[in-house]
Amino acid sequence: MSLIQSFDAGVLELRLNRPERLNALTLALARELLAAVQAAVANPAVRVILLSGEGRAFCAGKDRDDPPAPAFVDTLQALAAALVQAPQPVVTAVQGWVVGAGVELMLNGDLTVAARGARFLLPEVNVGLFGTGGVAALLPRLVGLQKAKGLLMLGQEIGAADAERWGLVWQVVDDAELQAQARQLAGQLARSDPALLAEVKQLVHHEQLGDFAAALARETAVHQRLAARGPAHR
Repeated sequence: MSLIQSFDAGVLELRLNRPERLNALTLALARELLAAVQAAVANPAVRVILLSGEGRAFCAGKDRDDPPAPAFVDTLQALAAALVQAPQPVVTAVQGWVVGAGVELMLNGDLTVAARGARFLLPEVNVGLFGTGGVAALLPRLVGLQKAKGLLMLGQEIGAADAERWGLVWQVVDDAELQAQARQLAGQLARSDPALLAEVKQLVHHEQLGDFAAALARETAVHQRLAARGPAHR
């Protein structure tokens, strides 16, 4: 089972369960996650979605052993839209490596609790690719234009302390406390007025993100142009 689902007191936890691959995403897992989020959005009993990962990493990006397919990008974009547009708050709990699509999945949430040992990396530029999940729209609004360009253009990793200082995550906690703190935060949100939280999320996104669907479409177009060009020459 690549995705573990559990539900308690209004909180649906979706836990990536490929620890032997550092929870790297395959097309099958991305589709499974998308279906779970879509079902949660349609279920009024779900007040909060909590995303987490089993083992020593949250998500190491795309699984390089999974065959490349345009459907993978399409699925990630649909997943981003579902998470960003979900009326429920989305909490992410991240530890270990948070890489590529893992960072972008985290950005699609609302509040991130990070383990002190977490490492964040957007390496796509180093392999001739571009990000997904609306990263070009979301990242600068969290860390500012300079930091966002540096993260996207240089492909350098940063630690949890910098991620917190830059505004990339809500809170950094000791590794052993990650799950408890993330579940406590999710539980606090689940006890709040869901209609009010939905209004807060929708209005903040409207003011800050504008037409997020258009941003995702422009991002997908970049992927299509890069695929048509073939391997980059250096």
